[in-house]
Amino acid sequence: MADVISSLDSVTPEWLTSRLRETGMLKQGGILDVEIHPNPAFNSVAAHLEPVYSADTPADVPERLFIKIKQHHWGRDEVSFYRLAAGQKLPLPMLIPFIDGAYDEDTGVSHCLMLDVSGTHHAPVSRARLLAGDGVPEEGELAGCVEALAGLHAYWWEHPALRDGPALGDGPVKIPTPFTDEESYMAEVRDQAEEWRRFSASAAAELPRELVELYDCRIEALPTLWDRYLKHRIARSSKLTVCHSDCYFTQFLCPDDPETHGTYLSDLEEACIYLGAEDLVYLFATFWTREQRQENERELRCLKRYYETLVNRGVKDYSWDDLRRDYRLQLIWRVELPVWDEQNGSSRDYWRPKMQCLADAYHDWDCAALL
Repeated sequence: MADVISSLDSVTPEWLTSRLRETGMLKQGGILDVEIHPNPAFNSVAAHLEPVYSADTPADVPERLFIKIKQHHWGRDEVSFYRLAAGQKLPLPMLIPFIDGAYDEDTGVSHCLMLDVSGTHHAPVSRARLLAGDGVPEEGELAGCVEALAGLHAYWWEHPALRDGPALGDGPVKIPTPFTDEESYMAEVRDQAEEWRRFSASAAAELPRELVELYDCRIEALPTLWDRYLKHRIARSSKLTVCHSDCYFTQFLCPDDPETHGTYLSDLEEACIYLGAEDLVYLFATFWTREQRQENERELRCLKRYYETLVNRGVKDYSWDDLRRDYRLQLIWRVELPVWDEQNGSSRDYWRPKMQCLADAYHDWDCAALL
């Protein structure tokens, strides 16, 4: 593994040359200079890189690269996942081509170096649009996002590479801590109950009574979900896959020309082993209003497209009813997100619309019937 790059000052022509040579992308020649154009990413130090090559360099070397540097252990899981994915025999076309990545356990610093696709791709929805309630991509881009996510999930569905020992999650991609065992799950339930108690004391007075009752009933019933739906499934590694786990439409990059490029999924710093429906709840229920979900059956059409893509990519023994149940389970789990947001300092303008979107989906899918 290469040494970790801790700042953009360390991105030198010599370092880039060594990285491209090690991957086989630069078979002769070298990099004489590199132009660094910082990117205003909110959770990392990131930059677009334009290498200046020597005259004897082959014509097919990458013209633009992208690097992001993260502190405080935030990038560990992303590096682990990309390195695992880079070692697979079959292509993963929904991932931006990865060149190099490293993580320092002592300092928590990590870097990921990959191709820069900003010249050929764009985000289907900006963060500002998403937060303003205008988070529905154009129809073709929406389909591309759903199919890219389904392709990622299908590839890693019960994949043996997710094991590196006697138990699932011993490998480079982990099961989220709350779902590793019953003790961890019940500890998370207690934490959520305490968060809801604090929220109730500070912010719940302004909420409609039916919304408060939803959360009260959910907290009371959460302990039953482990034995009823999760325990045996996780123990058997059944119907689990790699999830993005922060899967908003802002994490996708759609092609400017769909005839020549596909859709990418980016920023996998929270990649984990879990139910694929978690990512679907992030996409369709967290910021889409009831009207947006139900317009021309948009949510249902997206779920069906996702399911059909799974089946077409070889996923077996997973029914449409299984997906519907998983989606409902993840609505039960993720409806807590706005409570966490408020307790961790988010403004009301952020958490309150999010809460309404998730609560409406919770009711529409009759999630209480699973409790």
